[in-house]
Amino acid sequence: MKVKSMGRDRKAGERVPEPRSIRDALKSIINDFGDGGLLYLLHQHWEQGVGPTVAEHCKPQKIVDGQLIVHVDHPGWATEIQYLEHELLENLAQIDPKLRFAGVKVHVKGTPDS
Repeated sequence: MKVKSMGRDRKAGERVPEPRSIRDALKSIINDFGDGGLLYLLHQHWEQGVGPTVAEHCKPQKIVDGQLIVHVDHPGWATEIQYLEHELLENLAQIDPKLRFAGVKVHVKGTPDS
């Protein structure tokens, strides 16, 4: 009995070996986002960088022109993030040098521009 590979062509002539681990498949998807996995890396280390209480109410959403865009669930958390911005940026950069941002912009969920 002959078994055919169900691998899909990635580029002309390039085949992906089958089977692939879920981890490898996810890495491939993440790298296709165009930021080299930076947002994924940020999500992995977010709680470590900001602490569990802040992480529960404040989530990184995207990176635009070197600025970290964070969504918060209440205006009070927007104030907290702005107050802690310097410390937050330092913590993230110490965790991984790739997590160095020029600044933080905060949006409250449910308000315009969020």
